[in-house]
Formats: sequence, C-alpha cells, structure tokens
Amino acid sequence: MLVPRLMCTQHPDTTVKITANEEVDEAIVAYTAYGCDEVMVDYEGKTTPYGQPKEIVAKAIKGGIPLGEKFYVTVRLPNPKLEEFDRAMLSLEAAIVANYFSRKYADVQAVRWVVLPMVEDLDTVMLVRRMLRRKAEIYKSETGVDVGEVEVIPLIEDAFVQVKAKAIIGEVFKEEELKDVRVFLGKSDSAVKHGHLASALAILYAMSKLKEFEAETGTRVRPILGMGSPPFRGGLNNPRLAHLEVVQYSGYYTATVQSAVRYDTSLDEYMRVKESILNACCGGARSPMGDDLLSLMQEASMKYKLQMLKHADKVVEVARLVPSTRDRVSWKEYGRSVLDGDRVVHMPRAIVYTSTWYAMGFPPTLVDAPYLLELAKADKLDSVLKYLPTYRRELEYDYEFFDPQTAQRYLSSELVGAAVELADYLGIDAKPSSTYLALLRMPRSEPNIIALGKYRKFLG
Repeated sequence: MLVPRLMCTQHPDTTVKITANEEVDEAIVAYTAYGCDEVMVDYEGKTTPYGQPKEIVAKAIKGGIPLGEKFYVTVRLPNPKLEEFDRAMLSLEAAIVANYFSRKYADVQAVRWVVLPMVEDLDTVMLVRRMLRRKAEIYKSETGVDVGEVEVIPLIEDAFVQVKAKAIIGEVFKEEELKDVRVFLGKSDSAVKHGHLASALAILYAMSKLKEFEAETGTRVRPILGMGSPPFRGGLNNPRLAHLEVVQYSGYYTATVQSAVRYDTSLDEYMRVKESILNACCGGARSPMGDDLLSLMQEASMKYKLQMLKHADKVVEVARLVPSTRDRVSWKEYGRSVLDGDRVVHMPRAIVYTSTWYAMGFPPTLVDAPYLLELAKADKLDSVLKYLPTYRRELEYDYEFFDPQTAQRYLSSELVGAAVELADYLGIDAKPSSTYLALLRMPRSEPNIIALGKYRKFLG
C-alpha cells in the first residue's frame, strides 16, 4: 500500500461556490485531472451528506479508478468533544459503509484512514479507534463482509499542542505494531490562535521532534501538512511561494491540495504547485530545533494575541460579510475560541478570519509587525529568519495587499504604523496594484470581498 502524497480537500478557501452535490464529481476530478491520490470528505463543521463517501466509491468503481490502490477516500469527522457526538458517530458510519460497498463490489478497501481534528488528548483518539473497530466487527459478523481496519490520523492544530507532537504520537501508537503512522499538522487554526510567526515555528519544532521519534522507535512517521494559499495559512498551495515553502517545511510526506489552488488559479499554475510539493516531499526534516525556538514561539504568540484581541470586535464585524463557498455550519455556531484572561472570545474559523484581515487592507501576517519590530531593534530578527528562510518573501508577497489608508478605517494607528515601519526597516517597497487598491477603497460587501479574493487567487 502506497501512502498518498496529495490530499485533495473540501476547504472553503476558493471564491467559487461548490455545493455538497458537486463534491462527488469533484472527488473524481481530483484524481483524473489534478493527480491527487487521496480525497478528504469533510464533516467537521460542515453539512456534508453522510452518503457522500459511498457515492464517491461507487463513481470511482464505475469509472475504473484504482480505488484502494492509487486512490483513497479519507473521512474527517467532527471532534466529538467539540461538536455533537452523534455527528461524529455518523461520520464513522459513513466511512465504514464506504468500505462495505468497496469490499462487496470491487474487493478493495477504499477508506484506510479517518482524520480526527483538534486533537489535544489521548482519550478522544482512543474513543474513535474503539468505535471504528466495533463497527467493523458488527459489519463482519452480520454481513460476512470484512470492511478492513481503519486507522485514526490525529490532526494537531494548536501551536502549544504541536510542540508536544512526539509525546502525543508515542502515546497514541504505543500499543500498536505499525511500521508507518500518519500524523496531521494543521497551520491555519494554529495561526488564528497564535499568529503566523508562532504557528510556523511550532510546525518546524513538531517536524523536528517527529524525526526524533522515528530514530528512537524505528516507526516511520508520515507527516501530513495542512496548509493553504495565503502565507498566514502556510503558503504551500501558493503558485508564487510553493517552491520556497516546501523547503522551509521539509520533512512532510503528504500535503493538502485545497480548493483555491484548483479553482482560482490556472492549470499551469496548479501544476507548478503540484510539482514543487512532489519534488520536495518525503525527505528528512530540517536539523533539530533548540529551546530558543520555543521561547521565541511563546513570546510571538503572546504579542500576537495582544494585537488580535484589541481588534476582535472589528474582525467579527467584517467577517459577517465573508461568504461561505462550501455547505458549512456557520462560524457563528462553530467558530474558534481564544482566551482573554477569564473571557472567551469567539472568532471566525481560519479561512473567514484570513479573508477578513485582507478585506481590511491588512494581511494577517502583519499582525506580528509590532513584535517583529521589537526583535529588529534588539538585533534578534536574524534568529527568526534563520528558522524561517522564506519569511521575508512571505512579507513581500503580503505587502502587495496592504493599504494603510484602508486599514486605518478598521484598525489602530499603532498596528498600522508598525506595519509601515516594518516595511521600511526591511526595505520592502511592494504595494497593491491600482486595480486591487480601487477594490479595497470601495465599500465592503460580499461581492467586493469575492472580487478581492479573485484578484489574490484565494478567498482566505
């Protein structure tokens, strides 16, 4: 069995509306046109039909696609601690039903893995694993069809949990005799909570520690990187940045191929991203990361939160104008929470959050600008660039979407001024085009936000 390299997802980061009914055909096109060897059917905060995995299996069998050999269906379920328990169980049932169908009619196992998001403890992983095994036993005893073993992929999406990835994986798989394990590291939600700098450093640290785990146990770890098009969400799908990001985040085995890079870019641009991901994948992680990285990450997170919380009300106000381009539960019902002392601040999920900052004329990577200036004035900025060699290029890219005049309407003079000063300090003179600037200075509305996204080639 080959472990997939390109995981096609259902992220709502494109400006194009994709309905749940279209996602079955989309999954087939992911393999035939885009070369993805894995599709992730997503139920986390999303109203995906529970019959969708089976429908994809049926269409793949009918189309002669090598299901269970070169093409896999992977289900991302809701975390039962964060969403309704029954939705998590129905998602697992959807995975087992897809395997029942693929075993019965094609004698292959379509679903090898399910993804459990927002992993922060062992208990939830073990619950999902037990339920999968019990469901498989029932199907076998009652129907005579062996649906096969389905393994849980922990998706770790918080910077302070990611730095413990080695210990978490050790606990999850300590009683398993597995030669290969998959672990999913997500950049986006971590960036919402901790900022671009802290979340990027956490990914590097986690990859380094997973490499240590491999050396100590002999178990091969196959990391999946969950990253989108904007730098804030990792930049791995960005046609202008992918060739740099794959080096910065080396050590991954699988990368997500999200919606924007398939729908908002040309096929030629997509192929460049695909080639960059495949050419750099499956190598070793970068050299071990020291404790100085951890202290830098912790300080960056603290400084980012101070700025983000100051502007939380304005972010929420503008976020209400950002359209959803998938059939998802509203972020107002299932968003992200950030602690502000004893207060819980409810924020949009990552794509809406990212799109909101761009709509305010202030790319979210620049929320770190005051802290970066502090580092620069203390002659410590070089330590950041040592760990993140693509960072300066990411900032140059994002300054093409920064307009101080627009940003001043939404944000504090302190934050906007820091971004202006940082560009001057770094010698970055990138500015928005006249077309993008004109869009930014129009009144904000849903069509306007879509137009801004089309220009950038991603919604968020």
